[in-house]
Amino acid sequence: MDEGASSDARGSNCKSRNFNQSITMKTAKVVSVSPKGDYQLRDGKTLYKCFVSMDNGDSGEYSSVKPDQDKFIVGQEAEYELTSTQYGNRIKPVYNQGGFSGGGYSKSSYSSGGDDKQKMIVKQSCLKAAVDLLKDKGAKSTDVLKVADSFVAWVLESDKKEDTTYDNHFSSREEKIEAANAIVNGTQGDDLPF
Repeated sequence: MDEGASSDARGSNCKSRNFNQSITMKTAKVVSVSPKGDYQLRDGKTLYKCFVSMDNGDSGEYSSVKPDQDKFIVGQEAEYELTSTQYGNRIKPVYNQGGFSGGGYSKSSYSSGGDDKQKMIVKQSCLKAAVDLLKDKGAKSTDVLKVADSFVAWVLESDKKEDTTYDNHFSSREEKIEAANAIVNGTQGDDLPF
């Protein structure tokens, strides 16, 4: 069996990640960076390996997408993650300006735009949903915007405080579809929520 492969109860092989790693976040000055060759990923991308040593005694292998990596500069202080694996230490920079740290979810990097950013994302997705709903119905742009605004209000729960259940979620959806159809067909009354 390959290293990194495990067998489940049905006997099939699947790749597994070693979750018994020790990951430490640190800051130190870079003492040396030595190139150690390159390798290709399955998707054809080339990664360039180098060995990085820090002034606090930490060292490890870093893989960069650039042959002349610029994350660890000799003489400069760097914030980094040090991961101890069965193959040795891995070192990678911590990205502070809205990037990802190790490809995983980081609340501080994801929410760096705050609530306004989240509202813009909600508005964009609701606009797309309204366009998709009304695209074959001959709706005007103002009709699409009205439906999108009602979707935004529903998503952000700005006009209701009750918990969403399966029943009230889908009943609300049906009401929105009926309202959208009324807009397109010109049969809307004054009692619509938008």
